[in-house]
Amino acid sequence: MKSQENIQKLIAILSQSSTEDYNTILNNFDFSSINFTPYESWSKKRYTRNCMYKDTDFELILLCWDQGQETAIHGHDGEDCWVYLLEGMLEEVYYTVDNDSYLREERSEKILPNKFSFMNDKIGFHKLKNTFRGKSISLHLYAKPIENCVSFDESSQQFIQRKLSYDTFKQLTFNN
Repeated sequence: MKSQENIQKLIAILSQSSTEDYNTILNNFDFSSINFTPYESWSKKRYTRNCMYKDTDFELILLCWDQGQETAIHGHDGEDCWVYLLEGMLEEVYYTVDNDSYLREERSEKILPNKFSFMNDKIGFHKLKNTFRGKSISLHLYAKPIENCVSFDESSQQFIQRKLSYDTFKQLTFNN
């Protein structure tokens, strides 16, 4: 049975763990037991960022993607990021900056349901895009919360600093 208590279990586990344990936690947690519907919001214009939980150590954000929506090419301001695909299909495209300071596409990978991807600035830059014929939903775990990031501006062909925001913020409560 899908339940709101199960997301609180995930938050409790993450709160009592170190970032080194996050891969194992994500691989072993039963996400199908969580009802994410109360945290979903949708836009035909762009994907939405819906914060479910945030403290000084990590944040959980539910991203809702309509068909064809994608992020800009971006970094993670020094933070680690795990993307767990709940529904649909995403493509993750990886980029690096070469010796001549040009942005180069390195590779791309499909993210399928019930799988996760890991990203940080040491790996390079990336973008995510919904390649599914319908909607996709992904859960993003950032350790520490990410307030700003470097983003590639297609029109100027330059990296810019961008302040991040949420489309919705429904903070779950958690008592240690």
